[in-house]
Amino acid sequence: MKILWLVNIVMPELAEHLGRTPSVFGGWLIGALNAVRGSGNELVICTTERRADVLRETVNGTGYYLVPTRTVPEMETHFRTILTKEAPDVVHIFGTEFEQCWALSLAADPERTVVQVQGALTYIEKLTYAGLPEELCRDRLAHKALRLLKRGGQSIELQKRSFARRADLERKTLCRAKYVIGGSTWGNAAARSINPDITTFDGGLILRDSFYSEERWDPGRCEKHSIFILFSYPVKGFHQFLDAMPMILHEYPDTQVYVVANTLPWRDYHGFKERIQNAAPDYNWLIQKQIERLGLRDHLHFLGHLSEEKVKARMLKSNVFVSASVIENQSMTLGEAMILGVPSVASCVGAMLEMIDHGEDGFLYPFSEPYLLADAICRIFADPALAKRFSEKGHDHAARSYDREENCRKLLSSYETVANNAKEQ
Repeated sequence: MKILWLVNIVMPELAEHLGRTPSVFGGWLIGALNAVRGSGNELVICTTERRADVLRETVNGTGYYLVPTRTVPEMETHFRTILTKEAPDVVHIFGTEFEQCWALSLAADPERTVVQVQGALTYIEKLTYAGLPEELCRDRLAHKALRLLKRGGQSIELQKRSFARRADLERKTLCRAKYVIGGSTWGNAAARSINPDITTFDGGLILRDSFYSEERWDPGRCEKHSIFILFSYPVKGFHQFLDAMPMILHEYPDTQVYVVANTLPWRDYHGFKERIQNAAPDYNWLIQKQIERLGLRDHLHFLGHLSEEKVKARMLKSNVFVSASVIENQSMTLGEAMILGVPSVASCVGAMLEMIDHGEDGFLYPFSEPYLLADAICRIFADPALAKRFSEKGHDHAARSYDREENCRKLLSSYETVANNAKEQ
């Protein structure tokens, strides 16, 4: 069977082949690539980037196309050419929320195409402003002028507009599709709410290879009262987590927080010129103001984007992992933490209900109530027996959810169903 993928990153092995630094994103793609490649099926992978012409390369027996990022009609034309040349039995579009996904869905035969929901922007867009102050959600004329001078970053209002535009593409893509892999019960339900006639597949994700090793979280080797968390765009909820910190510090004043993904460019507001230049509020502005107001600067360590090995090492040193998202499909980072045995706490949103059994292998809390997040973290800090139970049961839960052989079987089974049904048409 010949399978063509569309992904939203340059895969690491292709990046290395081209002499580039590999992306730290899309860990589930690497696991799926290794699984499909080992099944004996032929794989071709497309991605888009800002370039002049289509590039075709072969790396480790896998064909790669880099397609120029252009208008939807231009990308559709490129994809039609590639589909004619490669003649895949199945087309798998990873993601539903980008222009290239819509372009390929127009070019490909829906009878041979399965789309995968990665985030469900239709619902993420509705929660862009969740937990944010009103002043951050309105982009005033003065702020727009400052941003033209490249001083203020992107406003949350502009992010919401971008989400709304991409959510419209997602709805069109799902309404054209016949098959979807939701990644979770929540993801499948989100897809069916947009297209009730769509056929859904139960497709589990595959983690990055190193997280399947025998290495486990050890309470005797972790840094006590340390927390691992992501800082990204507002939907990841870092601002809500910061509101939980004063209560945590009251009980455990030595708490240290290790923050991965985005860094925080610290702004100088002390001089008149600096205040004017940095006046336009954006998400980083809000986070810095929170940190200053709550006196948290000495407790936060922004590590930026880390390699797979460094993420794993930092997780194993942490006392607790936190996922504070406003809404979330399957969180790969939470899955990686749990399979390592790191005691975990997550907001009770989206697919989190499937990832943690509250009180059994971790804690869930309502996103809008950060004091309950603080309470959950403090309970784990205070009770080594609870932390050990969460570690062991959390690992077992994640090992079932992210079983490589089973999830590979499900993925290949979905491909076979699509290919066989297409032959019968």
